[in-house]
Amino acid sequence: MGYLLISKLKSFILGPALVGIIWYFAYWIIDRNVMPNPFLVLSALPDLLEHNVISHLAHSLYRIFLALSLSMIIGLIVGLAAADKNLSKILTPFIYFTYPIPRVALLPVVMLVFGLRDVSKIIMITLIVVYPIIIVVRDSVKDIPKETYSSLICLGASKFQMFLFVTLPWAVSGILSTLRISLGTAVAILFFTEAYGTRYGMGFFILDMWQRINYVLMFAGIVVLSMTGFILFVFIDVLEEVLLRWKK
Repeated sequence: MGYLLISKLKSFILGPALVGIIWYFAYWIIDRNVMPNPFLVLSALPDLLEHNVISHLAHSLYRIFLALSLSMIIGLIVGLAAADKNLSKILTPFIYFTYPIPRVALLPVVMLVFGLRDVSKIIMITLIVVYPIIIVVRDSVKDIPKETYSSLICLGASKFQMFLFVTLPWAVSGILSTLRISLGTAVAILFFTEAYGTRYGMGFFILDMWQRINYVLMFAGIVVLSMTGFILFVFIDVLEEVLLRWKK
């Protein structure tokens, strides 16, 4: 566990360092009025406290946490159901038909039905993230070797025990892998939804600074949002190492 944390800490330092180097080169190439010096942006991070950034970040984390939690719960239930031979005949065509629908285009509909508050934003993120989870859970459960169940049946395991110690761990493995991939999309959709009907959230803060032509604080807000997504990404990695030791 200690080695894992050290490894994650190294990536935590190396990742932002590489981004900073690329950013600094871009600063010299692009118009400097639009692309501020990264060191100037970093020095402006403490100034965000005067602009209520803690409250903005708290609102964003609240929305993304609820959306990801809902996505995992719904994805697990529907994915397990879709893995069943009988239910798959109904659910799989429905999933395949609705998956290609551009969910971002549904934002006006969702806002009309659920209003402009947090509910519509949470639903939008959930709609984006839940489909990949459903498909991966379904495929993960279907890929479980039949010999695994046969061995447990011979040992006298009940259906509940087989579900608890075989099916569920395989499904959780698929959820965490997909969640890691979907996290970037979730943060992007969060930013998009916070541009409408709210005065709190990192998306609102970044756009507000952009409209005020305060590019330094705008980029500082982007840094905060990016680092938040990076920390969540590392957290999922650590969670996977702890919960899925059986894979190793």
